[in-house]
Amino acid sequence: MNKALRTALKLSLFLAIALSTPARAEDFDQLKATTPSQRAAAQTDYMKSRLALTDAQMPKIAAINQKYAEQMEPVIKSADGGLGKMLEAKAIQENKDAELQRILTPDQFERFASSKDEMREAVKRVLLKD
Repeated sequence: MNKALRTALKLSLFLAIALSTPARAEDFDQLKATTPSQRAAAQTDYMKSRLALTDAQMPKIAAINQKYAEQMEPVIKSADGGLGKMLEAKAIQENKDAELQRILTPDQFERFASSKDEMREAVKRVLLKD
């Protein structure tokens, strides 16, 4: 599996974790080797292909993804674990979702929101093979 795909899958796993079940320290540890720019680019690529982003939406979505990848960096790198880390990640994701909702069409946002479970399951299958 190539490095870009692994990075995209790790990002997807992180998003799924941050939005659903309580995160474990090892889930965040998997992302420590990635940079905010890598995570933002992987997410933007995923969203472009899944949501059919327009040329006008692309720079806005890329900027939002970068902004929140940078905000998430201290959470990912933190030695703290458990509920506090999960709650911080969830709050960041909720703010990001609110910004995305202003850029995406209602259909695009619905597809984005509904794909979180799909992302989590796909990433679990891939990571278990690594």
